[in-house]
Amino acid sequence: MKNSLTCLVVFLLSILTTTGSNPQIEANNIKPTFHGAEYKPGKMIVKIKPAYRNECNASEVRVGAFLQAMGKISATTLVKKFPHFKMPSQSEIKSNRKPVDMSLVYEIQFSPVVNIESAINSVIQSGVVLYAEPLYVHQLDYTPNDPQVGSQYHINKINAYNAWDLWKGDTNVVIGIVDSGTDWDHPDLEPSIKKNYADPIDNVDNDNDGFVDNFRGWDVSENDNNPMVAISTHGSHVSGCAAATTDNGIGVAGPAFNCKLLPVKSCLDASANSIDNGYDGIIYAVDHGVDIINCSWGRTGLPSTFEQETIDYATVNNDVLVVAAAGNNGQDQTHYPSSYDGVISVAATTITDGKASFSNYNATVDVSAPGNNILATVFNDVYATESGTSMASPIAAGCAAMIKSRFPTLNAYQVGEQLRTTCDYIYNVSGNSAYNGKLGKGRVNLFKAISDSISPGVIVKSNRATDSDDEIFVKGDTISLFCTFENLLRPTTNLVCSLATNSSAVQILQSTYTAGVLNTFDTISNFMAPYRIYVKQTAPLNSVVSFRVILTDGTWSDTYVLTITVNVDYINVAINNVSTSITSKSIIGYNQTGQLEGLGFTYMNSPTILYDMGLMIGAAGKQVSDNLRGGAGLQNEDFSSVTNVVSQEPGTVSDFDVSGVFDDMGINSPNPLEILIRHNAYAWVASPDDNYVMVQYFIKNTGTAVLNDLYAGLFADWDIPAYANNKCATDVARKMGYVWSTDIGGLYGGIKLLSHTSGFNHYALDNILVSGSINMTDSFDNSEKYQALSTSRTDAGTGTSTGNDVLSVVSSGNFNLAPGDSVEVAFALIGGDNLASIQASADAAQAKYDNIFIGLLPVDKALTSQLYGTYPNPAGKSTRLDFSLNESTNCEIGIYNLLGVKVKTIVNERLTAGKYTLDIDLSKLSSGNYLCRMTAGDYNKTLPITIVH
Repeated sequence: MKNSLTCLVVFLLSILTTTGSNPQIEANNIKPTFHGAEYKPGKMIVKIKPAYRNECNASEVRVGAFLQAMGKISATTLVKKFPHFKMPSQSEIKSNRKPVDMSLVYEIQFSPVVNIESAINSVIQSGVVLYAEPLYVHQLDYTPNDPQVGSQYHINKINAYNAWDLWKGDTNVVIGIVDSGTDWDHPDLEPSIKKNYADPIDNVDNDNDGFVDNFRGWDVSENDNNPMVAISTHGSHVSGCAAATTDNGIGVAGPAFNCKLLPVKSCLDASANSIDNGYDGIIYAVDHGVDIINCSWGRTGLPSTFEQETIDYATVNNDVLVVAAAGNNGQDQTHYPSSYDGVISVAATTITDGKASFSNYNATVDVSAPGNNILATVFNDVYATESGTSMASPIAAGCAAMIKSRFPTLNAYQVGEQLRTTCDYIYNVSGNSAYNGKLGKGRVNLFKAISDSISPGVIVKSNRATDSDDEIFVKGDTISLFCTFENLLRPTTNLVCSLATNSSAVQILQSTYTAGVLNTFDTISNFMAPYRIYVKQTAPLNSVVSFRVILTDGTWSDTYVLTITVNVDYINVAINNVSTSITSKSIIGYNQTGQLEGLGFTYMNSPTILYDMGLMIGAAGKQVSDNLRGGAGLQNEDFSSVTNVVSQEPGTVSDFDVSGVFDDMGINSPNPLEILIRHNAYAWVASPDDNYVMVQYFIKNTGTAVLNDLYAGLFADWDIPAYANNKCATDVARKMGYVWSTDIGGLYGGIKLLSHTSGFNHYALDNILVSGSINMTDSFDNSEKYQALSTSRTDAGTGTSTGNDVLSVVSSGNFNLAPGDSVEVAFALIGGDNLASIQASADAAQAKYDNIFIGLLPVDKALTSQLYGTYPNPAGKSTRLDFSLNESTNCEIGIYNLLGVKVKTIVNERLTAGKYTLDIDLSKLSSGNYLCRMTAGDYNKTLPITIVH
């Protein structure tokens, strides 16, 4: 069963509040998607903050800011999702988990032409909601094939015959089948339907539960009492997989034997094989007394807070176990609801126990069950063979129902763990070793599940990895891994928890933790003796390391899989009021497109106000090199890392220094400029320098041709919630372009040019089709990027009083860069509450820059060539080097041992006149005494340097 290892809901909220991409629009039968998941246009799920409870009723939230947001999105209705919700008392909670409150969850209907992301941001910006999300659509997880008559091999495979000799279930245990409906008059299903005799079909709500004549289930999509399948027979087959009536002399058998079914139809558009109201169906099933719920449907994409809370409502508040299909994409991927905390995720196997080709596999999978060529009931009183994790899931759910009936005192988490811990090992089956740890504990065994009263059931409840620094794990780091273990079943005698991996990227320094005796519901942590992991110097870039936590207690054992990404190629800078990420390949904020891997850009712990940012460099008649959005909607990959970014805290220049090298000579650069870029980032803690991060680029022409009319600048898609209410302007005097939100309390983000080497340009773009602006709605091609770098447009978002989605390009140029020559450009990335605050930070950044980087002074100043020295000296793993040049010349600086042998080249290129500061990595040099020597034209100088590690 999943635990907080896989609960990513907090991440979802940050994405929802900040994303600036445009979702796919429904046209020509293309379904609209949100980060890869289909959703219902014009519908949204929100949860109101408890502080506003007294302002809420079934169809209203009487709060001015919320009503204003509803008006912005042209909302038509607001309906409380679960008006009959009752909060359980703590004494009613059968697990040691906190109950979830669903009483303040609402569904909003609004104009479907309103952009879903804009709508979400508008509602979140009101400050009244805990979250706002799309209403997702889920796909039925089955793989249809030609109908054929086949035996029910799976009944024997899961050892059901031996189980039935011991136990035949209990009619008081009910499985909720939340699906496309069922065939409630099928002779092999009708006896298994749980009848609600308190509300017979007489057009009266006899049991006063708010549902009229819900005698044999309910249709939450049509809101009626007929859960019969419409076009899709999926739900009727799933029903038979779980609990076709057994031992009745008719047709087929279901593993749940005497247990009952409650059909809940949640499929409005059965022809599309989609589930529209699955989570409403879960709530209905929970509220009507089921013990197990089966969900043979799901989706990929981002996790959802609303959906996770619905699961918690079932498992925590009401002690109902949810079992779900792992998905049919045949991929290693998370899939929802199966990957949520508290859900048993089921992969599919074949008659040989091998993984079915269509089945997903993932570390979040808990168990496997037969899912290939399963014979069961289908609509209109017949039988058919179907395949999919949709079939595997109800087979596992049927087994879970048998466990609940056999051990009625077990809570939902314990039932799930009993199902897991009694599985048969299948990784030794041909082909399965490739999915080690990603098919769950193994294939379900019904006999073991209802007969084992000895084994413990220990889970890894949570984990946290830290390097006690920036939590970015790079080469040479030692990681401490803290795990919390919980025993859900019988006591252990001497529990040993070991850590293992097959990865060559890391070395486990401390691998064993002995927990000893752990009684039922006991938890224990290895906090005092964490696992310790060393990241090797040979670790490949962005290595996703899979670890196995192996639990043993006598003859019992279990394994949990968790992953940690090491040797990442980005650094999080988060020491002052603004936080961002610096990558090794020129982009800022996020390491991957789609706002993945990174902090974005935040101010005073706000949600991120940046969608993407990155360096662009272009020359006349050449390509513009960048790693940003490009032509035909594709992402450019011109820049690639030469030396990955590294950090130093405290730094030699600032309180937190970052440095690295990249070029545009990668295989994905179609027509490179042939440039090498050394880049630095700096951040300070103290005021007035605590509201910006400084970035600096030294650009060298490594080619054989002059780069004429070269410009270098930063592109930024600032998305300050709500991003559709943004404006962009220029502060020419400060050489700054900035963006702000016109909403009350809206923030500001700005980019200021700091370097004095050439002119300032700011091109303000509208991210909608506007006359006079580059058209960003189709693509952002090479010529448009050069136009944005080399010309100016002072304002964007001026068409309305509230603005629109805007972008900004701040650049410097033009340069004529001869082969071997270098030029430097630098910027400050600023966040603030208002215009005055970012202007003050811009002034502070300029003063700091001019004070530290003398090379940024105008080049017509009288300069001499000089090697000033290194600081600190003696040095540790790095030092700072200051020098100046009085003319454009070839400059060579190196470090030599006392025998005169060069051991490190620092500079060997043609530089323009000016003064320079460089951060030097000394980590690969041994402790000892060295010489630093500079040669530039007729100038030569040597200074001593001592290295102490």
